[in-house]
Amino acid sequence: MAVQAWRARLAYNVVGAVLLALVGAQPAGAAPADRLIVFASDRGGQTNLWTMHSDGSGLTQLTDDKANNDFPDWSPNRRQIAWTVGGVGPAGEIWVMNADGTGRRQVTHNSFPDFDATWSPDGGQLVYRSSRGGEPDIFAIRVDGTGERQLTNNPARDFAPDWSPDGRRITFSSERSGSSAVHSMDATDGSDVRQLTPDAMQAAFGRYSPDGTKIGFVDAACGVCGEQDVFVMNTDGSEIRQVTNTPDNESMGGWFSKGTRVVVELSRVTPGTLGKRDVAVVTVATGATANLTSTTAIDESHPDGQP
Repeated sequence: MAVQAWRARLAYNVVGAVLLALVGAQPAGAAPADRLIVFASDRGGQTNLWTMHSDGSGLTQLTDDKANNDFPDWSPNRRQIAWTVGGVGPAGEIWVMNADGTGRRQVTHNSFPDFDATWSPDGGQLVYRSSRGGEPDIFAIRVDGTGERQLTNNPARDFAPDWSPDGRRITFSSERSGSSAVHSMDATDGSDVRQLTPDAMQAAFGRYSPDGTKIGFVDAACGVCGEQDVFVMNTDGSEIRQVTNTPDNESMGGWFSKGTRVVVELSRVTPGTLGKRDVAVVTVATGATANLTSTTAIDESHPDGQP
């Protein structure tokens, strides 16, 4: 019995020492990494997809192709990523892959620019921007590449779609009023289009919060309107509130699952131009912004936070 008690105490002390070592290895004051961020980066000279933790650690490369890889979006179950291969030109096609970069599969096959896809909440469909008749419109397709359908058909630009968590609505940006504005429509057939933001804001890039009660978006999205800031509003367009108010350019990426933070594309603004882009995380309640990449001469863009 004495030997058994001695062995038990020894095992307990060993485990305790290991735990203390692991705790001591954490940087002082560092919060545990929660969800991953996927983003595009031209480090290495070619635009590819990478992931990292929400504190900027654990940088991992997912793609390494000759074609540009861009516009990534996490699936609702966090197991897959939809993205665009070939950029925004005619070569652009929608693909999906596993979260670790394996199991790549092409979804769209045509000679039109298809890009910037986001997932339906059940993970069975993708909604994306495609230029079939000159100006871009919004299309949806099953993840297996079947059942493609057109949701908008307007001579103005329709772009940047995102599916509501309940699956009923799709938010998208459109210039149909003469100014860029965030709209929503019925997810089944594109009917019941509603403009949610005023023309004066020149708003775009709406993304639903995880609980479906808010939409995050940016203002000044006309290209020559000055620097952009992040805003949030109710899904009916009411109670618009500014989140960031800096001299930098913040462009909406995606929400984290708890809905307290958003991931954004951050650019330094100099007279007449935008600087290189970085990936940053913004606390919605306060607007506090943490630049996670802050690299030199490397462009990092189009981030999405893991749901």
